[in-house]
Amino acid sequence: MKAAGWLGVVAGAVAAGLFAFLNRFERVSVNLGLTRIDALPLSIFFFTAFLLGMAVLLLLSLPYDRRTRDLLRAHGLADAPGPADPPPPNDTGAPPPSAHASPPVDPIQS
Repeated sequence: MKAAGWLGVVAGAVAAGLFAFLNRFERVSVNLGLTRIDALPLSIFFFTAFLLGMAVLLLLSLPYDRRTRDLLRAHGLADAPGPADPPPPNDTGAPPPSAHASPPVDPIQS
């Protein structure tokens, strides 16, 4: 990440911390329909609303992302799904077979 990106992250964190500090004694009441939460700190309310908004945006964007990826694959503009995991390395401690090694001898046919 470049310095300008880090500067934005730090500025956002400082702004959030300053907001929480300046409003540390502010309390709100939230009516959720079936229940009511009294004396909720304002910073907790906004932080929770921010996280819920991000989650809703993510869930709403998933079908569009999937459709876009399928269209790109259909037109050959995106890579197909990658191969499965590679096989595990040789854990026997023996060196890997080289290209110049003789083929293995079958004891049954000898």
